Amino acid sequence: MKNIVVIGGGTGLNQLLRGLKWFKEINLTSIVAVTDEGGSSGIIRNDFEIPPPGDIRNNIMALSEKESLITKLLGYRFNEGFLKNHNLGNIILLALTRINNNNFPLAIKTLSEFLNIKGRVLPSSFELIRIAGEFKDGTVSFGEKNLVSQNKKILRVWLDGNSEAYEESMLALKNADCIILGPGSLYTSIITNLLVKGIKESIKESNSKLIYISNIMTQPGESNDYNLLKHVEEIEYYLDYTVDYIIANSGKIPEFVLERYEKRNSTVVEIDFEDERIIQDDLVYFINEEKTIVRHDSTKLSKIIKKIIGD
Repeated sequence: MKNIVVIGGGTGLNQLLRGLKWFKEINLTSIVAVTDEGGSSGIIRNDFEIPPPGDIRNNIMALSEKESLITKLLGYRFNEGFLKNHNLGNIILLALTRINNNNFPLAIKTLSEFLNIKGRVLPSSFELIRIAGEFKDGTVSFGEKNLVSQNKKILRVWLDGNSEAYEESMLALKNADCIILGPGSLYTSIITNLLVKGIKESIKESNSKLIYISNIMTQPGESNDYNLLKHVEEIEYYLDYTVDYIIANSGKIPEFVLERYEKRNSTVVEIDFEDERIIQDDLVYFINEEKTIVRHDSTKLSKIIKKIIGD
């Protein structure tokens, strides 16, 4: 059995987990960012002083044995009344935390066991930390939502607050045979985890195969005009370590889809340098026929990772 640890947050990581969970020969652990301050997660974080549950809930759903009515219920978002914008799964994780004497890890474990998930989901930290950043114009912003909404070039990022890593997350990294960074938002899903004290140190201690999966499209306000080289440089700068493999998309995206993304200031992450570590493939997967969204093909991505592990 191989110990595989994935690090990130958001929809990109969910896609990866949906593919990896079917490999019987691996022990899978997902380490999730805890700096989300938007939507339902942000409200629960502020009002009840627990880590934001949204990305954790999404990972649990992605790893569930089968996506059924229960997982649909967990993903349900209210659109009216005092529960507007709240997600039922987030509320359930909050309730489980309170039932278990404010033990958030036990709440995660309880929901994971109920859904019989194929792996583990762990937060990178239990501290109520925030990501902060300085832009190239010298201004500073605090909080994930504020950082991205400025739509400025980011110069550097750091964590505001105590950032001790969760012990189980560090142990999982130290015992890993393979660690995967991404896919996910460069600063607010991946690098925010690397800034937590103990995370990058545990990655280095593991001496495992280290894979970075690049985004297919840039993220407005966060990685505007970043091509592959810039993504890799930022990852390795904050990690203070070199990745062993870089997985990048070489597939084509239809012009009408690109035009939709360009209206939101999002463009393709081009492979703009040569390196023997780069593994290229057509990784494009489309969802939502009415408003096409670009995602990673979880099956192809998982096969590439399985081959790396086998190597």
